Amino acid sequence: MRQAMSVVALLTWVGCAHVGQGQAVSSQESVTEKIIVQWRRQSPDPQSVLRQQALPVQPGDDVGALLGRLRTALVQTGGVGIAAPQIGVSRRVFLIKHGTRPAGQPVVVKAYLDPEVVWHSDELQDDYEACLSVAGVGGKLPRWQKLRLRYRPESGGPPEEVELADWDARIAQHELDHLDGTLYIDRVVGELTSIAEMRRLRDEGHKARGWLK
Repeated sequence: MRQAMSVVALLTWVGCAHVGQGQAVSSQESVTEKIIVQWRRQSPDPQSVLRQQALPVQPGDDVGALLGRLRTALVQTGGVGIAAPQIGVSRRVFLIKHGTRPAGQPVVVKAYLDPEVVWHSDELQDDYEACLSVAGVGGKLPRWQKLRLRYRPESGGPPEEVELADWDARIAQHELDHLDGTLYIDRVVGELTSIAEMRRLRDEGHKARGWLK
């Protein structure tokens, strides 16, 4: 893990998933530019950690330190999910902030080590996404409405399974893509839009679903 983490200092920074509702774009971007690896659309690097298949957690990895860094980055960026490659570490680990949709639920951040999809629904759901690793834009894309993940818990012990639906399932798929070197822009249907317009359209749809007031 120390070797993997050492690449962080060599990378250009900025971040993922979806910025929280109501945060100022300019201030949020200035924070994430210092924290999370950015995919540069103007000069994409095929060797970027964002485009590589992440490695499983290795014996001897300091998982606690990695999860600590991920939690700090998640708080500082205001995201709802973050994957290890976004902080320059090629490991199959991500966090999800559960409970952000529908609004009003208890919010819990959970770690997933070496996650894999063991089942998914046939039904797809369209929604808008953005990623702070692809700054300033967002777009609409389909994801499975439900899925079941098998993963290793951070506390150790045998693998566990969890079934996720709707927004949490979308976040999981977004983060799983990061572990496989895929960005959400690879899956967008139609044109990318500004981050402000993406948020407007996303929140409009979430209100229609009863996820927001």
